[in-house]
Amino acid sequence: MGVNTVVPPARRGDTAFRLGFVTVIDTAPHPLSSIQPPTHQTAYEERKLSVLVVSESSLEQTNGVSGSVKHILDRFSERGFDAHVISPQPAPDDGEYDGFNVDTTPSWPIQNFNVAVPTKTSVIRLIKELPRPDVIHVAAPISKLGHAALIAGEEMGVPTVAIYQTDVAQYARRFVREALDGVVDGVIPKHTGWLRKVSKASGESAEQIVGARIAQMHNMATLTLAPTTQAAERLESFGVAPDLIRQWGRGVDSWLFNPRRRERAEVRQLHDKWSGGTALPVIGYVGRLAPEKQVERLAALDGLGMRLVIVGGGPCEEELQELLPHAVFTGMLHGDELADAYAALDVFVHTGAEETFGQTIQEAMASGLPVVAPAAGGPLDLVSDGRTGLLFNPDDEEDLRSCVERLIEDPTLRETMGFNGLAAVKSRTWPALVDQLIGYYRLAAELQMAHAA
Repeated sequence: MGVNTVVPPARRGDTAFRLGFVTVIDTAPHPLSSIQPPTHQTAYEERKLSVLVVSESSLEQTNGVSGSVKHILDRFSERGFDAHVISPQPAPDDGEYDGFNVDTTPSWPIQNFNVAVPTKTSVIRLIKELPRPDVIHVAAPISKLGHAALIAGEEMGVPTVAIYQTDVAQYARRFVREALDGVVDGVIPKHTGWLRKVSKASGESAEQIVGARIAQMHNMATLTLAPTTQAAERLESFGVAPDLIRQWGRGVDSWLFNPRRRERAEVRQLHDKWSGGTALPVIGYVGRLAPEKQVERLAALDGLGMRLVIVGGGPCEEELQELLPHAVFTGMLHGDELADAYAALDVFVHTGAEETFGQTIQEAMASGLPVVAPAAGGPLDLVSDGRTGLLFNPDDEEDLRSCVERLIEDPTLRETMGFNGLAAVKSRTWPALVDQLIGYYRLAAELQMAHAA
């Protein structure tokens, strides 16, 4: 996209204004799929920005929210941007990440996830005491922490960019009682009224309560970024205004995750160990072992000619070990160990049908693996059925088994799909994706000024 490129509209009709490095023409609404993110190639012709990053996940936890925030901060550091972070406890040991200060708020563990439980007043006060940022980045707003950040942005006249990452409403529909039972009525702070309200609901009622809260949050933001078209449609179904939504995906570390690792002696030995010294293919899952990930689906693969490996940890680990007694459980892996684990697999299986994106799918594709995933949510945008992997009916575990069996029996198809998947993600690097994000920051700033005029 060059200096004179026209990008699709922000809001309102028939006005044009300068966005630093692009011209934005605001006309009639366009479908989300036509909205292209600003290019990263010219974003840094403008001054460096100061960004307040408010994350609903502690940077000390391993999940998609904290992982994305860390990659964003890494890129900020490379480009000389200024940033400050507010997240739930626990805090980094030295109170910093990559040289950026990290303030933390009280939190409470629910299903091994530290949910922020501050008062909104305390967060708003903290934000107003900090140096005024150019933009407030709110990662996965759902608690009082994210809500307070959006309120502070409104009161200060600072643009806010909200990142939609987790379908908490769907999780609430299926798992709310299991997750909150005995927690909310215990010692969790009494000011967390939204949690108490959800805890007394179930099924569709819980989903509607959380969906309304998500809509409330994202309608307050200057812009909302959804990772896939499916996620954007989900936001609209909650009541988020379509003209607030743009699409922004996630990057993948192609230096860490790549098929060249297969040539390493350590990886070959790992594959041999997992296959039991046989020619049987190794089928693997990578991710949290939590109810919403539906890892128990892998029991449908019992009896196939393969070895099953489960990489990750979480509250369901013991239960899954009993259900899948012949599987190898590695526990949580990071860095090179995680990348080697991907490289030692022959097929990657993603089980959760409620993902807004599916970062492990991208990591598997970057590792040159064919992917089997449910035809629902994020995988619909990430997996090209029959080309980079196979999509199964999320309501039919026999279909899951059939897809895996097809790949087990056809090494050539595995290789072809792995090659196609690698080609599909090779341009999705984190630096490129964060540079696009910064383009959206600038768009949000212009929108803020336009609406204030």
